[in-house]
Amino acid sequence: MRNFLVSVCAVVALSLSSGGGVAGAATIYSLDGSRVGESGYLTSSNMLHATSILTGRGHTVATRALFTAANIAGANVLYTGFVSSAFSAQEITDIKAFVSAGGGLVVERDWDTLYPAADPLASAFGVTYGTSGIGVSGTARNVNKTVNHPIWSGPAGSVTSFSQIYSADTVGGTPIGTHQDDATKNGIAVTTFGAGRVVFLTDSNAWNDANHLIDSPSKNNGIVWANIFEFAAAVPEPGTLSIMAFGLVGILRRRR
Repeated sequence: MRNFLVSVCAVVALSLSSGGGVAGAATIYSLDGSRVGESGYLTSSNMLHATSILTGRGHTVATRALFTAANIAGANVLYTGFVSSAFSAQEITDIKAFVSAGGGLVVERDWDTLYPAADPLASAFGVTYGTSGIGVSGTARNVNKTVNHPIWSGPAGSVTSFSQIYSADTVGGTPIGTHQDDATKNGIAVTTFGAGRVVFLTDSNAWNDANHLIDSPSKNNGIVWANIFEFAAAVPEPGTLSIMAFGLVGILRRRR
């Protein structure tokens, strides 16, 4: 038992000392270009900043044409991207099993007819999207924090808002932020499903390169983006790891 605890302490210490990344770095799978619109997938030319923010924090990013069990094995988080090709019934079944077992999922939708292929997947986790459109066309507007949550204050930093450009809204789940232009409408929501976590996003412009809202990891959108995936992956904050390390050291001392 003592040797096991020593090993765990060593892993925690290594995580704390690794520069630039985060402890518990995740493997993130995005749907690929065959399934999405506007090159809205991780590793694409339209999401280079979104991708680099994640890889810069030590995460591994890859793409998959299908989110079936065989294709998502080894992932910690799945990202739908700007999905325009319908999920099969088997994919939805396998994604639900993945999340129930402790995996994370980030679902992307937008207003009107933009990416309705996300709707059946969101519905499988108890969330629907309002798609009438909220905001000012062509103008960045805020989604504002309404409750404390690791997405607002997490391993990547703390903010109270991020920007979107004309968006959908969420119904269901646990809302954590509302639209600047209509505080009765939710701009981001989360839920738990079994042992896993799901995040529901309402705008594509917030995360692509074309609109320059996520150009830097120090911008609000960059901070929120990193926190979204680290929440979905259940990556602990550095302070939590410090407590774990000190606790394990205490156990070792008592066992001598």
